[in-house]
Amino acid sequence: MEQFKTYDCGVRLVHEYIKDKKVTNVAFFVASGSGFDLPQKEGIAHYFEHMFFKSTENRTAKQLMVELDRLGGMNNAYTSYDKTCYYGKVTNEDVENLFDILSDCFFHGLFLEKEMETEKGVVCSEIDKYEDDFMDCCIDALNNKIFEGTNFSHPILGSKKSVRSITSNDMKEYREKNNSPGKLVITVIGGISFDKADELVKKYVLPNYKTREAPSIYGTTNLFVPKINQKIITTRKDTKQVYFVASTPTIRLENPDYLKLQIASIMFGGSMSSRLFERMREKEGIVYYVSSYQDSLALCGTFSSMFITERPTAERAIKAYYDETQKVLNEGFSKTEFANAIHMVKTNLLMKTDNIDAKQQQYANNVLYKNELYNVQKVIENAENIKLDDLNKLFIDVLKKDYVYSLVLSDKNDELLKLLK
Repeated sequence: MEQFKTYDCGVRLVHEYIKDKKVTNVAFFVASGSGFDLPQKEGIAHYFEHMFFKSTENRTAKQLMVELDRLGGMNNAYTSYDKTCYYGKVTNEDVENLFDILSDCFFHGLFLEKEMETEKGVVCSEIDKYEDDFMDCCIDALNNKIFEGTNFSHPILGSKKSVRSITSNDMKEYREKNNSPGKLVITVIGGISFDKADELVKKYVLPNYKTREAPSIYGTTNLFVPKINQKIITTRKDTKQVYFVASTPTIRLENPDYLKLQIASIMFGGSMSSRLFERMREKEGIVYYVSSYQDSLALCGTFSSMFITERPTAERAIKAYYDETQKVLNEGFSKTEFANAIHMVKTNLLMKTDNIDAKQQQYANNVLYKNELYNVQKVIENAENIKLDDLNKLFIDVLKKDYVYSLVLSDKNDELLKLLK
């Protein structure tokens, strides 16, 4: 049974009890990712995540590592554009110990200079690794243009220069501004009761907040509508391949039509039976990777298609992408494609009910964007009630919008740019 509670200070708890489950997952989701970095301190949200399991007022970094290892389960953290997550999985008997550690790190990190300098080296190595992934470079360049003028335009990791400039005082300022009660969503899924989870929140989390704050809800913020002035962005790399991403602003997760676009994306490029995959991968064999997806951020949603191809087949790949786009514009999707996609969505939703990591994400997203409990049966019912004509009309409108094209290619590939419409 799922339960959702909002405390007076603004903290929210999502709980699900799973009978006979021997372990419990606990996650602290914060409504502040790299899109909420401090000015001139790009990458501080991600760097804060790296410093999370370091020295606190109550434990040294060594003590933390020993205690976490002794718990035996799993703990980690990650940063996205609109949220940061700190999580762990332990036996039911150790849930209180995990709550104690997560809360200590969340509220009482010391940000010692020596530990900060060491971790800056780790993050800078991660930036080097990230820049060697050309598709990530392609997406970063695209986001830089679509979200120009906002904090969402820079890479999640920031730059080496910005990371090295971060001080201990910056970290404390970031914590004060972004780890506030209205931004914190705690998910507890597993073999402990709601009463126990509630007790742990009251014992380890709430005493650290002295003020109240309205819960952060992305769906109530003003929708950002980018002005697309530059349609083509090129990033030069020494590569024999061509990396291609086409993206346009759309709706956010809280919009009732969001599910329609997700299903349309599955049919267009997001599955092995999709239009793009069948044409470009199976029929012509001109791409190594092809996909499309509907994404949601606090500012706006985006619909994107992407592929990786060899230089000799790049022209054919771009033409195939446009050809399949035009076919959907002319005809929409068929009843067979639609029925298969609906069945796929329902199956995937049901399969995720057995994946606690996926459920935590769904629960947190629903709370952050809609401030309501996620209900998988309701989503399935909504999918079953979608009409093909409505979906086709919505997706055709999306395909007709202005797109930003981002390509990573070598200096010898400029003639390809003439193909982009």
